[in-house]
Amino acid sequence: MLWAALPIGAPLREVEAMIVIFLIALVALIGAVFSVYLFQSRASQIEVDPVLPARRFDGLFGTKTVAAPAEDQQDTGKRRRNLLERAGVGDLNTLGEARQTGDSALYSDILDTLVDWAADRQESFEALVSHVSKSNELRANKRLAQRVIENWKLKAAPGRRSTVEMIHVAALSDDTETYAQAIDATMDSWRRGYLAKLSTEEMVELFVSQFWVIAPEARRGGGGYALKRKLLGLRRELASATPVR
Repeated sequence: MLWAALPIGAPLREVEAMIVIFLIALVALIGAVFSVYLFQSRASQIEVDPVLPARRFDGLFGTKTVAAPAEDQQDTGKRRRNLLERAGVGDLNTLGEARQTGDSALYSDILDTLVDWAADRQESFEALVSHVSKSNELRANKRLAQRVIENWKLKAAPGRRSTVEMIHVAALSDDTETYAQAIDATMDSWRRGYLAKLSTEEMVELFVSQFWVIAPEARRGGGGYALKRKLLGLRRELASATPVR
């Protein structure tokens, strides 16, 4: 105790000085503990970020453009009905036209309509997936990506092309959970020895490069950070492990 260390009858000024010294030492200790905490938190973030070199991508509707002259509600409704009717019979060009409107809700509706159209036609579904994945402008959504992942899982021996396409479509969905599912499916197949045509280096490059295809707003926050941590762990695993043959 501070008081026990003071001699009986110590002058008041000495008592005050001891108290000041004690308080200064306490504040310094608290500051040191806080500094260590901040350093460890920043180190954890720094550990993840260098693994994923940034690549610029602004998303489907990320670039601001000059708005077209306003249309009245009747014309807008007519255009929407026209696009939905054509999408309902499999017109893939409606996706590009919907994108050009800058209306993300309309685009999503058109894509869902095309997914419904191709639901029972494998050839049509593959054409839709190819149309989206090969485009430099079109995006997927969670529903389409989930369907692609499930179809990929059903393949007895998934090849390089189908694997790359599946990962790419998952990234185009701009949903971090869906992208994580695609990665997990790929890693499960690799661990069982079904992806021998893809080297570990190619898989790392595929996972990381497609991470940056995901729209920036989807990469931010907890979901994006968790995905970075997953990629870091998988990169280490792929660098040291050998798939089961």
